[in-house]
Amino acid sequence: MDVPPPVVPSERLDGWRQTESTVEEAFSTPVVTVFTHIVVYEETDLREQIADDTGVDLPWRFFFAGRIRLDPQKPPSKLLTSLVRRKATAGFVDRLEDRGIEQVSERDREETRLGDSDGLLVAYRGVFRQRIEDAAGSTSLSLPVAALLAVWDADGDYHVAGGAYPDGPPDSGPPAVVDVVSETVDPAADHERLRALIDRCGAE
Repeated sequence: MDVPPPVVPSERLDGWRQTESTVEEAFSTPVVTVFTHIVVYEETDLREQIADDTGVDLPWRFFFAGRIRLDPQKPPSKLLTSLVRRKATAGFVDRLEDRGIEQVSERDREETRLGDSDGLLVAYRGVFRQRIEDAAGSTSLSLPVAALLAVWDADGDYHVAGGAYPDGPPDSGPPAVVDVVSETVDPAADHERLRALIDRCGAE
């Protein structure tokens, strides 16, 4: 099924690069088949700075947006919205875990305005872990992570957007990496930036 790409706020994505664009059948029920078009972006400026300073190149921050289309197309309803939200939140947790984020747990959810639409915003916490090899041997980097997921409907489709960012300095890891990453951590600014990206997706 042809699913148009999601609308993303390109003017706010300077310093980010697109790393993924996929169209796939997400799941099927006896009533509808659900298709998604997902695009993923990773922040590059701080990533390159950390890589230059430490030799460790990891995706510290990411953002994604997606369009969800039903076949046959149906107007949003309480039942469909509940189904899409449940599948979207479960899929987002899987996406976080695929990116090496462990102990993912929900810490808040709220009905809120997302740009020009009403939707659901869910906040998560987790821990990013990565083994790092250096001259001193193998060390486990442990970094607290915060994540957001938004789900809403507009113009006949459902939409999702979200991402993750460091929620504080590393709890452990090679000292040189811990020091450099700690200097880049600003959870409040990252939250504001991610929320602005999500809101712009909802307003487009």
